Amino acid sequence: MSKHTSPYEIYAKCILETMYGERYGTLLLRDKPDLQTADGESGIEVMSVNGEAFERLVTEIAMSKPYQAPSDRVLDLCAKCGIEYHSWQTYVIKPLPAAGFIDPFRRKLKKLNAGYAFLGHYDLFLYSDRHTLDDYELEPLLESLCDENKAPISYHYVYIDADGKLACFDLAHGSYEIRSTIGVREKLLADPAD
Repeated sequence: MSKHTSPYEIYAKCILETMYGERYGTLLLRDKPDLQTADGESGIEVMSVNGEAFERLVTEIAMSKPYQAPSDRVLDLCAKCGIEYHSWQTYVIKPLPAAGFIDPFRRKLKKLNAGYAFLGHYDLFLYSDRHTLDDYELEPLLESLCDENKAPISYHYVYIDADGKLACFDLAHGSYEIRSTIGVREKLLADPAD
């Protein structure tokens, strides 16, 4: 495994092998794209949509002592992430709408067309602890992803893992399906060797 492999790439590998094993089989950790099928037919790019400041905040909170007043660094990161903190309560993280996946999709599509390994088709896995995937957001999100997916090399499937769900958008056919990740995540975290 490369020293540049992120925990999200490992997580995406496990989730996709578990939930879409018939589509991918065993995925290999690679680069450009991050995950590839053993036969070289498919590749999946993986990205956390949480944002760098949010990731640093989570790390800072995890390393803090329990019941300790937040440091100035934590309060600064909260402000950058739009997270409120009051001394009488815990952190309040306001969810972000699913439309927030469009810009990361656009950036990854641009990078895909700038030079990746040649494969049969490409997919994208986006992960967020901050965004919603409410039912009313799914159809407009599918339409926006399909509208953006106009490039010489485009994505076939886009997986979005957020809000306790894994949404699989089939951009080639203009459809989507939702699968619950509740239970699957817990199983992967409890026994990562499976």
